[in-house]
Amino acid sequence: MSGGRKRDLDGRRQVELLTEPPPAEAIAKLTAIEGVRIVPTVLTTQQGPDRHFGPEGAGAVLILQATFVDERGFQAFWVRATALFEQLAEAPGFIRRFSFADGPLGYLIAFWRTPADAHAFFSRDEHQAAMRDLYRERWQYSHFAALWEMTTPRQRVIFCQHCDGVTPATDDVCTGCGTELFDPFAIPSHAEP
Repeated sequence: MSGGRKRDLDGRRQVELLTEPPPAEAIAKLTAIEGVRIVPTVLTTQQGPDRHFGPEGAGAVLILQATFVDERGFQAFWVRATALFEQLAEAPGFIRRFSFADGPLGYLIAFWRTPADAHAFFSRDEHQAAMRDLYRERWQYSHFAALWEMTTPRQRVIFCQHCDGVTPATDDVCTGCGTELFDPFAIPSHAEP
């Protein structure tokens, strides 16, 4: 198990972030809760041009949900969706998306800088054609799409590992001790394609 420790990287002290599932004790307690399931799934993530923003940078959040019963429709949907995902890579205001399945229930959650950025992408000819084909060809058994707008902005904070300081993530140094802070969304896997 790694993480939490500091390590030298290019002469600077860095925080090593954990990338592990919850501890076994937590999983056991979670699965004892009514309605909780822990299942393997495929998680697809994509970063956009504004990938350096964390969730606090999202002025809009898109949620899509779909189910499928027809293999032909399933295949046609994914071919078309992949073409749209290629366009997302350069879409102004696109921060990131997560796609995953909960059994037969497929989900996509996407963060956008502004509602206008999301609407501009949805209004593209390619997206509108895909939506027309979805309804005409009936690729899905069920479909849901909605865009939520940020109404109460919140600041993401960083808890200093050297003192008891709690500092806005937009600051470069801890307000308590002056230690240089590390923004997880600025790491190369999040900041570069």
